[in-house]
Amino acid sequence: MNPIQSTLHHLISFPTITSDVKTNDQALRWCQKFLADNNIKSRLEEISGRPLLHWGSPPQKAEIMINSHLDVVPGSTAIFRPKTIGSRLFGRGAADTKAAVATLISLDPQFIKLATRKKILFSLVCDEETGGSSTKEFISHIPRLKFALFGEPTNLKIVNQAKGIMQVRITASGVAAHGSRPWQGKNAIELLTSQLSNFLKSHPTPTRETKNATFNFSLISGGSAINQVPDSCQILIDIRFHPQDRPRDILKNLKSFFPQCKIVPLKIESPIFCDPDHPLSQLLRKCLRSTRTKAEFAFEHGSSDARHCTAQKIPALVFGPIGENLHQEKEWVNIESLPKFQKVLESFILNC
Repeated sequence: MNPIQSTLHHLISFPTITSDVKTNDQALRWCQKFLADNNIKSRLEEISGRPLLHWGSPPQKAEIMINSHLDVVPGSTAIFRPKTIGSRLFGRGAADTKAAVATLISLDPQFIKLATRKKILFSLVCDEETGGSSTKEFISHIPRLKFALFGEPTNLKIVNQAKGIMQVRITASGVAAHGSRPWQGKNAIELLTSQLSNFLKSHPTPTRETKNATFNFSLISGGSAINQVPDSCQILIDIRFHPQDRPRDILKNLKSFFPQCKIVPLKIESPIFCDPDHPLSQLLRKCLRSTRTKAEFAFEHGSSDARHCTAQKIPALVFGPIGENLHQEKEWVNIESLPKFQKVLESFILNC
């Protein structure tokens, strides 16, 4: 078992579900001790109510940030017991993203010293799975930040584009009446679902991968009693939109299909976009090529904390090892991709 694999085993054994702040704090303290045992000083502090660990350049001087996260989504007890089958290491967070964390804290101290001189800051957070508010706030503590790299499972592709997030609530209002006299009321559920049907005729749910905006109608509720005409109904939508789409245009389109409803945006998060011709984008690509790996820029449908940089017009890329089944019971990371990921990071630090 190589050193990164051994470190990853330890990290997976911490059930760092995002809501469990205590366990996340313990895992970060384990990482801090791991760094200290290699003579690397780090600082654990509270940002946006969550623990955050950082080392390398002081935030006030840093111009580049390399970030990843320790928190994971819930899973069975068994998935926090790592196991290796062939070249795959299974466990919650194996790919998303404790493999990246294990690699970052396992970098040779000489590279950490070099990174510090080159104004590179490393940071680990534990709330990425629920929005990444600590990364979002921490960025404001790095006034000279010019570029960021986020360690996420990308199958050794360089993700420079990802969809933005918009969450919307649509509410229909009706008139309540006794269930035996529906003609005396106005059924809010019927009103909303009829307009939803019209929307889906024009915007059918895709049956294959698409870069276009997608609309997931995920929660619906209405009415308060089986023998009453419902006077209210609401539906929640999870929208993922292309970096070239404008949220206001999406909202305008929704209003045209739901004219009798109230539409309220609950969340709008920036898409991710980084110019592939940016000097550090090209450097990362060159570093990846040096490992005899095809260096591709890629588009992702899911998001990451990199969006908090894009929102501040700070170029950011997402890059990490090979892995699959994220947020599933059989999540795994390819062990053989970890040394490549490490070499790319070392080369990036050496040449930036």
